Amino acid sequence: MAKTTIQDQQYLINRTNRFMEKYGCSKKWLASKVGIAVRNLSYFCNSRFAIPEKQYNRLVEFMDEYDRRMVGFVALEE
Repeated sequence: MAKTTIQDQQYLINRTNRFMEKYGCSKKWLASKVGIAVRNLSYFCNSRFAIPEKQYNRLVEFMDEYDRRMVGFVALEE
């Protein structure tokens, strides 16, 4: 079950920001893939909005799947 406060979601906020930086994707692109309003994703990434459980779970699942598929295609960090 997803957490409902910003403090409880801080790990995912940080992970989402690292994900976008690592793959060079925009909030608009990620929001469209996960089904979150761009404004809400932007607020979430800036620790101003806690996303609902359904969106939380979709975001986690999408990033997990994307990371899994991108293994070997992105240069390893040194």
